[in-house]
Amino acid sequence: MALELAVREVPGWSRVLETQLARTQNPDRKARFAFVMPALSADPAVRERAFDRFRDVENRRREPWVQESLVYLNHPLREVHARRFVAPALDLLREIQRTGDIFFPARWVDSTLWGHRSAETAATVRAFLDREKDLPQRLRWTVLSAADELFRAAR
Repeated sequence: MALELAVREVPGWSRVLETQLARTQNPDRKARFAFVMPALSADPAVRERAFDRFRDVENRRREPWVQESLVYLNHPLREVHARRFVAPALDLLREIQRTGDIFFPARWVDSTLWGHRSAETAATVRAFLDREKDLPQRLRWTVLSAADELFRAAR
């Protein structure tokens, strides 16, 4: 609940996050919470740094944490700012496939595109697919599947 309050920037949301982090006793849960927190920041620069850390494979090792961060980075309430993450996320897709779990590419793209509905973002995805003619068919289908709702909403 703390994460949902934070993404909505309800009054006192940062205190709620800090309190929840301090109260969490389980070390793994505490580490996950701390990992996701930058994706919830009201400061766009902090969110951009939260995304940029995914360029390093070491920061993608805990794939569920990365997926949760992407969901908050691309939350519909932050769609306008989050458009900047779509092209770089798609550009990382081949590396994501090469370095991650077999299911991670689909989760990566789903988490990136889920909060987007704009024609601008749809154009970004189409441009990526047009530019990447040699994208493996499986990855192409993954992108098309994840972008289906986006394409429909952007029409």
